[in-house]
Amino acid sequence: MTSKNKKPSPSWNEWKFDLARRSLLAIQRQEGSKEANQKGIVVANNVSVKTYIYEVPLDPHAMVQGELSVVMGNWNRRLLSVIGEVDIIVGPRSVYRPDLSIRPNRRQRPPFRQAINSSGNPYPTMVVEIGNTESVRSLHELVAGYFSPRTTIQIYLAIKLFPPRQDGLYLRNNQNPIVPTIAKSFGTAPLHVSVQNYLHNFAGFPADGITGVGFGSGPCNGANLPDYQIAIPTISLFNGVIGGVPNGVPNNFSIDLWDLHDAILNRL
Repeated sequence: MTSKNKKPSPSWNEWKFDLARRSLLAIQRQEGSKEANQKGIVVANNVSVKTYIYEVPLDPHAMVQGELSVVMGNWNRRLLSVIGEVDIIVGPRSVYRPDLSIRPNRRQRPPFRQAINSSGNPYPTMVVEIGNTESVRSLHELVAGYFSPRTTIQIYLAIKLFPPRQDGLYLRNNQNPIVPTIAKSFGTAPLHVSVQNYLHNFAGFPADGITGVGFGSGPCNGANLPDYQIAIPTISLFNGVIGGVPNGVPNNFSIDLWDLHDAILNRL
């Protein structure tokens, strides 16, 4: 039995002080000229040599997270597992926690020191980050960690929420994996010019590569519109599975961006 008068260890006091010192009150931001430069919120740094990136879980964030989990869960429940927030080691002193991830059920278990975390399990092949208060810049900067030499993640989907919403898909097997493969605007108005400039000048995405609302496409106002489909390649999704993509699995699974658009505009 522990004595009542026993003082907490210094490490515990330091942890509590550090966590309290770094606790932040996040406020909902409106899109504006400074949006692309806003950073993610760090609530703990070097606590157990980990770095956590935190996104404030307001209603829009939670709605999109829930809708995506349903969409991805319907791809193939027998072969794929949709995972909620989980600690992912991306470097010697860094741990990320995505909003969602997917791992094929038969992905080979790695040596312990190459596992996703202390569970010893393999990395997911796809991770999803949903930014509501977090900026486009912060979401983009996460790609270097998710595709670091430490991980075996193949696909990173970043979704930024503001009045006109936009998403970006990154593939590890892209010629330059830290540049988005796809960038789509699927909200109710074109992207703010500051976000366009950031994607072009800093993220390296071609100026004429953005598609969707305000970029030559019609409105995202219904299901199954070709311009608002995101194809997730199954050859990347089933990376690390003995035998590769299982028989009968299509070349791509699809995310219909209308499902996410509808979840925010018509259900809140």
